[in-house]
Amino acid sequence: MFLILSHRKIISESTWNGAYCISINKGSSDDDSRYLKSTVIHHYLFGYELPDTVILLTKDGQCIVLAAKRKCEFLEPAVGEAPENGSVKSLKLLTRNKGDENAENIEEMLKEARGESNGEDVKIGVIMKEFKSNDGGKEGSNISGWEKKLKDSSSKTEIVDATGGISVVMAVKDKEELDLLKKSSVLSNKVLKHGFVPRIEDVIDNSTKVTHEKLAAEIEEIIEDPSKINLNVPKEAVDSCYFPIIQSGGGYDFKVSAQSNEENVKFDVITVSLGARYHMYCSNVVRTFLVDAPKQVSQMYDTLLGLHEACLKAMVPGKPLKFVYAAAVKYLRDEGKENLVSSLPKTLGFGVGIDFRDTNLLLNTKNTVTFRPGMVFSLAVSFAGLKLGEKVKASVNSKSAIKDLSEYGLMIADMVAITDKGTDVMTKFGKGVTDISYTINDDEEDEESSDDDRKLAKKIAKQEEAEPTGGRRSGRLAANASTGQETEGAAERERKQIDLMARKNEERLRELARSSKRKGGDGKSKKAEELEAYRNTKSLPDSVLPNQVKVDMANQTVILPICGNPVPFHISTIKNVVLPDPDSAAYLRINFYTAGMAVGKDCPENTAKLVQKYAPYATFIREMTFRSLDSHSLTTSFVSAFSDFRHLMNLGQAFRQISELRKRARMKELQDQEEANLVKQDKLVRTKNERVPRLADLTMRPVFAGRKTQGNLEAHSNGLRFISTRGEIVDVMYTNIKHAIFQPCESEIMVLVHFHLRNPIMVGKKKQQDIQFFTEVVDASQAVDAGRRSMYDPDEMDDEQRERQLRKRLNEAFKDFCRKVESVARKNGYSLEFDIPYRDLGFMGNPNKEMVSIQPTLNCLCNLTETPFFVVDLSLVDHVHFERVTFMSKAFDMVLINKDFTKQPWKVDMIPNEDKDSIQEWLTDMEISYTEGPMNLNWKQIMSTVEGDDRFYMDTEEDEVTPKEAGWEFLRMFGKDDDADEESEEESGYSENSGQEESSEEESEEDKFDSEEDEDDYDGDEDLEEEGMDWDDMEREAAADDRRKKRDGDDNGDVRASRPKRKQRRR
Repeated sequence: MFLILSHRKIISESTWNGAYCISINKGSSDDDSRYLKSTVIHHYLFGYELPDTVILLTKDGQCIVLAAKRKCEFLEPAVGEAPENGSVKSLKLLTRNKGDENAENIEEMLKEARGESNGEDVKIGVIMKEFKSNDGGKEGSNISGWEKKLKDSSSKTEIVDATGGISVVMAVKDKEELDLLKKSSVLSNKVLKHGFVPRIEDVIDNSTKVTHEKLAAEIEEIIEDPSKINLNVPKEAVDSCYFPIIQSGGGYDFKVSAQSNEENVKFDVITVSLGARYHMYCSNVVRTFLVDAPKQVSQMYDTLLGLHEACLKAMVPGKPLKFVYAAAVKYLRDEGKENLVSSLPKTLGFGVGIDFRDTNLLLNTKNTVTFRPGMVFSLAVSFAGLKLGEKVKASVNSKSAIKDLSEYGLMIADMVAITDKGTDVMTKFGKGVTDISYTINDDEEDEESSDDDRKLAKKIAKQEEAEPTGGRRSGRLAANASTGQETEGAAERERKQIDLMARKNEERLRELARSSKRKGGDGKSKKAEELEAYRNTKSLPDSVLPNQVKVDMANQTVILPICGNPVPFHISTIKNVVLPDPDSAAYLRINFYTAGMAVGKDCPENTAKLVQKYAPYATFIREMTFRSLDSHSLTTSFVSAFSDFRHLMNLGQAFRQISELRKRARMKELQDQEEANLVKQDKLVRTKNERVPRLADLTMRPVFAGRKTQGNLEAHSNGLRFISTRGEIVDVMYTNIKHAIFQPCESEIMVLVHFHLRNPIMVGKKKQQDIQFFTEVVDASQAVDAGRRSMYDPDEMDDEQRERQLRKRLNEAFKDFCRKVESVARKNGYSLEFDIPYRDLGFMGNPNKEMVSIQPTLNCLCNLTETPFFVVDLSLVDHVHFERVTFMSKAFDMVLINKDFTKQPWKVDMIPNEDKDSIQEWLTDMEISYTEGPMNLNWKQIMSTVEGDDRFYMDTEEDEVTPKEAGWEFLRMFGKDDDADEESEEESGYSENSGQEESSEEESEEDKFDSEEDEDDYDGDEDLEEEGMDWDDMEREAAADDRRKKRDGDDNGDVRASRPKRKQRRR
């Protein structure tokens, strides 16, 4: 009551159509009336439904209730309990009077309704839709007499519709209502995840025939009895919002009034819509599942996902509801898919609460109601009437049910709460393509196609035997016939890679265009800052003597005497300082950074910029040397002019101070560089009054200051906190976690959780982007007895059993902790999910000078067991290139190229050849392009060239006519120039037959050489001498050297006699 009356004072009268008072008339109760606005208001106000009741709310704060005696007794405790500062001043109960058929009560209500109207007509707001259709129930009821009086012209009342105002008031939920809506959404989400999905997967796997209606009935039973999916929720607290809607096989209807028909479920495009009520509060979730979907359908689904995200971003407090539809249309136009605007529904969602679908809070093109924090909507985006052509279906397996579809639809719906920070999606079930896609006929198609290819090959072979063509048969093709299946798989991958690389080139062009537009002029380099040791001469230390070298540690300055005048030099200008061994005199040489020579890597960045700035016109001092006749004195040769040496500094002391000051400045520079990219983290909000998820006795990597760091890990409201046994604290915010990985202990010696961060954090004095917490199952180094132990040794068997139990216990503890962390993060509005590495896709490789096991996760390629950690975010990988791929090598290298060309690629060396096919298959599934080549490449030079090429991803030169290879296509071993490459290979002597030809040529040349030797009339070929000696020339020269050394004719004969034998062996 308070909300309704206070809202009328705040909002303009147009929301209420100028109503002076509001009459809420609740007629008789039935099962079809649970979503009537009057029923919803009764549940909202009382928590119960009070049939045949009239509630009159006046503008001056009077609340009058006309009801039967028992209902008045129910409301009696509220009389006189109106809050002092509330909008409701008093509550008056009028008991039904059968004697005069409520005539006296109705007159009193009209009197209160008119108030101070001075005889003019009074506007009374009602729920117009119910008022027009309501027959007042049976004659003599409360509703009947009141509504007849309002319709009578003598009552001097005007009936107006107040439904819109009531909807807006009830749209903003308080904290308790939001909690009930969230629990209702979780219930719908659980029913979908643990009820529908396992059931539909079982139906698909077993090809079971089940009707849409029967499957929907099973889902409704789960909603009404959540214990069937192991949810401990009272049955009396839950209900189904509507009968679940399951559709497939075409003819999709995405209206709320749609029904599940009696046709069998088809394994093509399956949509499911279900909603649960928890303590009367409704929720709704819709998902589309794709089975054997062609590429076009998956791409259309990706567009729908993008549309869903665009709508979420448009749901901002203060914006009108129609802004969502406008954002959806704009997204489709920006993506170049304006033709899909006609496939959108008329509304993209509706307000949800006790009323399942509030028609006054529709997300359509006309609604001017504004979003406010506390509102909850069902955001439902869909494409209907999408055509599926025969050309698209041709790529699908012939057994797939999607072949029979000519038209399909896609839909996604989520519960969305409006908050001050934006939106909170309360139905968390995954909606990515990988979450809702199933493939059941792909493998069969491959087998059939390979069988067809084998049959065709046999047929051609028989025809060749029966009717010889006279052509030469290739031995290589005959050898490859047995491996046709693997070759075909590789060829199919290669075809997919060619299409993928073309698509990726287009995507990268758009990404680079957007990023350059976003960056604008932010790419300007930072200007050099002028050095200022002292503001003026008065700021110099008072203790400086004319011929003294003094070090001012506080101002980071070295004061040097020049012609008797103290001149300050900032420490960042000094390159180094040298103190030679003293002889008869002592020397102190100071070198400075100057132009015209390399400044070196230790030069401060600002100093290097200053040198570059002033190099064209300034004169630089390269070095200064100070000499003292007293080896223990720091003054110059003018020291003899002074009689008091008490304030003079020792040379060694000055040298040490300058060196120490340079060291400090260098450390400060490195620390500033380390902290330059650090992002300020939020302060951890510790969880109070709740049990905090905790893992005890963990070891953290990286460690603090070289020591093993052990402690406890806790999950709080907005992040995780690790507290070591020495009191060291590391906080990891949920918002800063990019990838969370849980690796159970199977073949490793540890079980761990690993966090790859978006922005680095400081651990000790170093910047770290990967934080890991683990527990060892067995010691990394374990003492083994020298003697052999029997495999039946009971002690050893007990040890193995204990280790297995420990592994299982630790895995369960870490897994339970990960689930709790996800729950805490989700409860506080953060999104965090733990990935688990795919062991079956793992391979051995050397990313950091050591062979380790590398395993992919959903988002990363990583090795987490050994340090340094190897974690590659796949979203940052632009392309993968395989090096040293030859038939002779047993291993190859893999280079993962970063999308940021300023960074060097990641590299994994020495991967066994047998893993190449599985890695390439995985990369193709992840839609990452790859190439391969026979040699190692200079990636530093390649990345420098690529970074400076503005048209790298384009397929033409700057004239936009001359064709060129786009993107990373230049790394391919094959392409348009295959024939030319083969010819060049034959010419260069690397083809298969070249070896035999080369050996025969060598033999013939050797015969010629022998004959020439026998005749002793050797004359060198001048042309060959200019080009360099070949093997024959070197052999002749060696023979001549032998003759000169031995000077013995017999030896020459032995040499000549031995040559035919050698020649015979070579033949």
